[in-house]
Amino acid sequence: MKISLVLEGGGMRGTYSTGVLDFLLDEQVEFCSCYAVSAGSGHACSFLSRQRGRAFRVVANNVKVPEYAGVKVLLKTGDFFNVDYIYHKIPDKLDIYDYDAFANNPTKFFAVCTNLETGKADYLQVEDLRKDMGKIVASSSLPFLSRTQVIEGQKYLDGGIGDSIPVRKALETADKAVVVLTRDLHYRKSPFKLKRLLKFKYGKYPEFCKAMLDRYERYNETLDFIAEAEKEGKVFVFRPTYELKVGRLERDPAKLKALYEQGFEESLKRKQEFEEFVK
Repeated sequence: MKISLVLEGGGMRGTYSTGVLDFLLDEQVEFCSCYAVSAGSGHACSFLSRQRGRAFRVVANNVKVPEYAGVKVLLKTGDFFNVDYIYHKIPDKLDIYDYDAFANNPTKFFAVCTNLETGKADYLQVEDLRKDMGKIVASSSLPFLSRTQVIEGQKYLDGGIGDSIPVRKALETADKAVVVLTRDLHYRKSPFKLKRLLKFKYGKYPEFCKAMLDRYERYNETLDFIAEAEKEGKVFVFRPTYELKVGRLERDPAKLKALYEQGFEESLKRKQEFEEFVK
């Protein structure tokens, strides 16, 4: 039986996912594929190299470092989150990444990115992380807070615009999917309100603008699809049991630690249920 892993984004809310991912590492489940969005794509890297605890450490040990993120970083580099620091200095010097372990993992890994020209999601396979790190950067590049990333001539931003929860894509080649969400069961996305700012910033990309405005409808419809797939036994969902009080740009280490622990503990409580699903 083929099982795919799907990771939603959500900025710092994704710290919840790092707790879930450590639970999954303890369970030693082998996934045929992994589709990850935005912050989820970064956390997937540590999961796929089987470095337990690293995804959380990368956030917790650096979130208060001025070089990591902030308005000053945005003004200096064009990115709120410092690309060079996060995707090069941390894995190569501060918290060494096991590139070989990633390369030896048979799971096919896809970073979801939104194509500015088409407004649709592109699922970019990550095979050699040393060469493909730009795909992780693109998947995590938030509109308005990041520079546009160019990969093989295509312009990309945050994957969450095109496909926030790529469960349908995952199920195209898998029998089942494990989905990790960063919102509680009752959450529904609201319409994007900053229409004038959107047009000013990205007006020359009409399909991307349309995708931004339609995103809430597609997101909420996907939640309905997931609910039905759960009933059919095709999808297993890890999600916060209550509304998180942590924002996309949260910088409080204590809140992030609590969020990691919540993700792990809530997953552990469902251990038997999960093992029944994957067996």
